[in-house]
Amino acid sequence: MANADLKRTRILEAATRRFAHFGMAKTTMSEIATDLNFSKALLYYYFPDKNSLYSAVFEYVIDKMVQDIREKINSCDDFEEIMMYTIDKRVELINQYYNLFEYTINMVKELPEELERVFKQSYVREVDLFAEILEIGVETDKIEVEDVEETARILLYSLFGMRMGILKDMKNMLFPTKDEFDVILSLQKKMMQIFLRGLRK
Repeated sequence: MANADLKRTRILEAATRRFAHFGMAKTTMSEIATDLNFSKALLYYYFPDKNSLYSAVFEYVIDKMVQDIREKINSCDDFEEIMMYTIDKRVELINQYYNLFEYTINMVKELPEELERVFKQSYVREVDLFAEILEIGVETDKIEVEDVEETARILLYSLFGMRMGILKDMKNMLFPTKDEFDVILSLQKKMMQIFLRGLRK
């Protein structure tokens, strides 16, 4: 890895720890620079402001989730097992980086342009992942799907919709607590089993 790439990765790792523990508002660029024994000037060379760093961190943790899921795809041919693993990973990621995701959800109506780009890109990547997993089910003759990408989008919309519906029932329309995520995960898994059963041949 080139020295510049290594420094950028170190910054992302340190910033991820800070944002995950203290959240966006309570983290400063100075604190991240101090954690790394970097000058603020060096930090700003890689990331011109906190929003650009935050966006890069968000993308960094999504990258790690996608990598884990791809490893599962490459080591398993049971599409249903992979799908359940993917749901677990999504919730595990949000639990692990709770403060990171809470900030982005709470400011969703006024996202900085860079973070909005990362959000949209993450959605496309998730659709691609679900489509790839569904394709495994089709290729192994377990399910029948006319349009894999459309079905992947419907599935993802269903997961998003369930979360909002459950939170409304819980009288919490902001970001779920960690305990609420356990309830959401359990119900999402049941919904996924019903959804996949409807696709079976």
